Amino acid sequence: MVLAEHIANEGTMGRKKLSMERMCKHTHFTWGERITLQYHYTGTNKYQKITSPTLLGQLFGKNERTLRRELKRGMVLHELSFEPFERWEYNADYAQNDADSKSKGKGPEVKLGKDWALVHRVCEFVRERHYSPYAIIQHFLANGWPSQTRICEKTLYSYIAEGDITGISERNLLLGGRRRKPRGKPARHSRAANAARSIDTRPAQINDRSQIGHWEMDTVYSGKECSPVCLLTLTERKARVEITRKIPDRTAESVCAEFDAMERQIGSLRFRHLFKSITADNGGEFSDVDALEGSALCTMPRTHLYFAHPYCSSERGTNENHNGTIRRFIPKGSDIGSVAERTVRVTQNWMNTYPREILNGHTPLEELVTDMGEGFIIPSFLEARE
Repeated sequence: MVLAEHIANEGTMGRKKLSMERMCKHTHFTWGERITLQYHYTGTNKYQKITSPTLLGQLFGKNERTLRRELKRGMVLHELSFEPFERWEYNADYAQNDADSKSKGKGPEVKLGKDWALVHRVCEFVRERHYSPYAIIQHFLANGWPSQTRICEKTLYSYIAEGDITGISERNLLLGGRRRKPRGKPARHSRAANAARSIDTRPAQINDRSQIGHWEMDTVYSGKECSPVCLLTLTERKARVEITRKIPDRTAESVCAEFDAMERQIGSLRFRHLFKSITADNGGEFSDVDALEGSALCTMPRTHLYFAHPYCSSERGTNENHNGTIRRFIPKGSDIGSVAERTVRVTQNWMNTYPREILNGHTPLEELVTDMGEGFIIPSFLEARE
């Protein structure tokens, strides 16, 4: 919450103007907040001098009583060489040492207490498996908790956000603690080419995600002055299953060759059953529609291709979000040509075995097998392998 009030000392050149904004939502103070509090209280380091607990409470987004307790914790008597020869001032080092000594041995939080088994498992899932709090809770519910302590997703988010679990922070989470902002309805663009295959002509069962077998497609490419090798990514709209394939370049020939390879792996009939439709953007790598739709094994079409409107990546939102997740493992600007096939495979496996809230805690592979029905055999390019 931003307050309209602004305090400025016009007679003090070079000092920072105080904008009354909530700096955090936590009830305790972090080291960085204590340093900032010291600067404001003493008026040093070009910070405006503020000693009022009320104003400081508004600045830090905390209750006035919390500020009074914190100031009392860090007050140190300084001796001066001039009158009044001594003065009480807030000292961040003193306050931090006092807080550390009082919290020593208490564990990360009251509810967790000294349950280090649970803390260790949470840290392992966040740092090594890149799980979100929701995915961690779902894993514990499905496979058993490491201890007797039980916490919910919201509580675990709060512990991580407030720094109550040593070794991890919001920066270790997928979006670095940021939340996606809802987008408005995208602008519609007309296009003459492939009008018959426009997303506007796509059947209703594809739009409402009520049927399995409909995919979104894109390519993820290397940085500038890197090799032309890129990733072909396909994301199933209902089950959120991900296919990530390394191809030599962003040409229609390379994409078609990869489609042919997957079709030969599982056969024409299974390919048509699994890939009922694919929605792509207007990139040149998807321009050879006849080759992409035509089967390499028979005369029947193997899939149906649709195109999103230009500059409307939100019409393939699931695939775009998955591409963002891939960038966590293969950072933007890196040379995909130097990325090992095993890394690509591990990334795909992680995405397909990750518990999803939108799937009620199930993984994409579990959802795919359930929807495809009894007797469905997972294709080799989707099998979970380490």
